[in-house]
Amino acid sequence: MSKTNSKLAKTIIAGAGTVLVHATLLAQENVSYTEAQAEAGQQTYEQRCASCHGYNLEGFELAPSLSGNLFSRRFGDSSADNLALNVLRMPPNEIGLSEEETANVLAYLFSRNGIEVGATPVSADLATLANFVIPAQELVDQRFAPRLPSYSTNGPVFPLSRLDELTPVSNDMLMNPPADDWLVWRRTHSNLGHSPLSDINKANVDNLRVEWTWSLPPGANMMTPIVHDGVMFTLSTGDVVQALDATTGDLLWAYQHQLPEDVNSESKKGVAIWEDQIIVATSDLKLIAIDAKSGRLVWEHAIETYGEVDHRFKSAPMIVNDKAIFGLVGQMAVAGGNFIVAIDLNERREAWRFYTIARPDEPYGNSWNGLSLEERTGGSVWTPGSYDPETNLVYFGPAPTYDTVTMREFRNVPGTTSDALYTNSTIALDADTGELVWHFQHVRNDLLDLDWAFERQIMELPVNGVMRKAVVTGGKAAIFEAMDAATGEYLFSIDMDMQNVFSEIDPRNGDKTMFPEAVLQPGEPTPGLAKNGVCPDALGARNMQTTSYNPATNMLYIPMQDTCINNLTGRRWQKYPDAEQEGLWGLVKAVDLSTREVMWTTRQFGPPASGHLTTDTGLLFRGTIDRLFQAVDQDNGDVLWEQRLDNSPTSYPITYRVDGKQYVAVATNAGSYFANGMERTTGIINPPSGASLWVFGLPD
Repeated sequence: MSKTNSKLAKTIIAGAGTVLVHATLLAQENVSYTEAQAEAGQQTYEQRCASCHGYNLEGFELAPSLSGNLFSRRFGDSSADNLALNVLRMPPNEIGLSEEETANVLAYLFSRNGIEVGATPVSADLATLANFVIPAQELVDQRFAPRLPSYSTNGPVFPLSRLDELTPVSNDMLMNPPADDWLVWRRTHSNLGHSPLSDINKANVDNLRVEWTWSLPPGANMMTPIVHDGVMFTLSTGDVVQALDATTGDLLWAYQHQLPEDVNSESKKGVAIWEDQIIVATSDLKLIAIDAKSGRLVWEHAIETYGEVDHRFKSAPMIVNDKAIFGLVGQMAVAGGNFIVAIDLNERREAWRFYTIARPDEPYGNSWNGLSLEERTGGSVWTPGSYDPETNLVYFGPAPTYDTVTMREFRNVPGTTSDALYTNSTIALDADTGELVWHFQHVRNDLLDLDWAFERQIMELPVNGVMRKAVVTGGKAAIFEAMDAATGEYLFSIDMDMQNVFSEIDPRNGDKTMFPEAVLQPGEPTPGLAKNGVCPDALGARNMQTTSYNPATNMLYIPMQDTCINNLTGRRWQKYPDAEQEGLWGLVKAVDLSTREVMWTTRQFGPPASGHLTTDTGLLFRGTIDRLFQAVDQDNGDVLWEQRLDNSPTSYPITYRVDGKQYVAVATNAGSYFANGMERTTGIINPPSGASLWVFGLPD
């Protein structure tokens, strides 16, 4: 008998039925195949299988990976007939493989998964294969491994790759990223969305051209690529992580996280980088670390949800003081609300968590109208946080509650309010302990889904003649507010004049008074504000499309859209009707935060799709729902350059420099909730699937 599976031999399994199966596997021999079979199987695989499972066996979308740890976890330590049965069923809706072709493909898969070649051919007969075991392997295949060497008389010679020059990323680098790199979601933990790069400017931007493109797994995808030392790391639908040469688009490695069958892949805002690892929050609520040079899985940590199955990740992790910090989302089905968690990356364990719904026995736990914890919902964290190293505080913005019916009724419980903390608040947490240092609630008991769940930007601003470090953020109503970064003291509000919900904002403390017609009453299905309805609607006057801020000019650039609907006619509503602007639903407003004045406003047909990106040269990059990617003059909003893309760029553009050349990149995809809603509203028709990465540069 050939050697038995040592991993099984060392495993102790309880239960009589399981022991019987275990003993059966121990009695089986390891599967065998010949080199000739593997060579023939490669040809068959590339002709019949690679179009779905990938030429490197990487697998995408519904086609699983057939190599590496994913293959081993699925088929290792099991009878070979299990794999053969799957191969015999493929390709779907086509004439299947012959027995000889099936045997050859099996041999090829074995060869790619570290199983030793032998003298005995593998058979395609299921009854025969049931007598053999596929040994589990702790291995990686071509997708996860460094380049294979060629050989000379002096030994192995490895081809050159940017991975060879990849250096570790320290905490200091994350706090002050090199200008050439893009290491954090919005480039820095201040979330400004601004780059100091200056090679592409107003004088030459009209020469911008496509440098390369890369097809991504199709689906909704809000991914922000990160770039370090000329290597780009992406996260796509299906929890696919890829490393690309940032100058050519060549694939260096790819990794796909294996998800349980009952878990759907979620679109997320990207990955993080720490030391020599890529940190990924997965759709099955794990934090995993991938070796940045090889693509190998280093470790994984499951997030404890205490039986709750409806939590999800949407944001990218932020790395602060050797901790990955991120929030979870979950709507009506998540009783007791959501939380922000910090994972110690050195010890690979949870360091702290903060619940965004105040617990009944904790501070502000009496702000939920007397509801029990199980009745409280919401507090989703859709967006990565920001961080100020001087105060050592991280800032997040939990979303509203979702079950508004119980929050409309005044229960008259002594000592309680219906403020619903910490929803629609800016919360400041100690980065080391997760302790709440301060909070500011922008809207109490928000029943209209006017989220303040977007980016928090940290900046120095003049306030009443004194420079203050402020945290600035705006909600769906396009009201932007500033708080002192250290204390949470309210500083000011700026209303972009896109809403008809709030009649007054108290200049002393930011308290908001609603128009009586906008207050939802018990039993009322929708607000009855005059004849026009509430503005904005659920899509918001601003949404996940991030603002950008140029610290040299104090200018904030806000992507917005008209999203008001007349409840009687169903027609779109504009607060100031103008025949020349009819149908121009997309807006950009430029606001001078030192004077709090709107300096200019532009409109276009397509609502915004991407976040904004500004540079030191006065350029603003943005994408629109109608598939345009544009460079805009920061001084006046004039479009200086544009490119039509394959789909809507509902993501976050970046810019980086490699070998002295500056690039601009943006991802497109089949859309998000916001994009799909704006397509229906405006009549824009985009492809129903497909996703790509577009990278632009100036001619050499």
